[in-house]
Amino acid sequence: MTLPVHPTQRHPGALWLVSRVVHPRLIHEAWALGQTPAIEIGQRFDAIHLPDTVVEAAINGIKTDDAVEEAFRRVGIGHGVVVSRRRDLYTVLVRPGTARAWHVSGTTSVGARDHIRYLRAPHPERREGPGAFWLLPAPDRDGQLAEAGHVLRLLALVRPQA
Repeated sequence: MTLPVHPTQRHPGALWLVSRVVHPRLIHEAWALGQTPAIEIGQRFDAIHLPDTVVEAAINGIKTDDAVEEAFRRVGIGHGVVVSRRRDLYTVLVRPGTARAWHVSGTTSVGARDHIRYLRAPHPERREGPGAFWLLPAPDRDGQLAEAGHVLRLLALVRPQA
């Protein structure tokens, strides 16, 4: 017997995101229903949450999605940035273990050792609002995760001492 395949299961980023989830089918079903399911942080990736005021301070001129995306790309972040539903938080997916050593004021890191460690992840094809969306594409392999140094370079645009 062949189980039906959700269309979400064909997206490389979706497959990578759920590859270490206990019940990946539940995530795919939520995505198929247009929901934003919670994916555990700390196995496949850690996360660094950056307030919109910090990220957008690195941009000169009008703060469009394209300008924000360019700011991330300029410092070497090309994948794995989620914008929250309210557009007040940018979540950068970083390598597992990064959260343990991350102690930068004004930001929050989440990893395997944190009590609450879930990312509300829109489907990787969701690249614009309304609602949460991927500003930069969801990674489809480990090598596409940002490094702490990339995030520090973004913060240095705002705070030269970071």
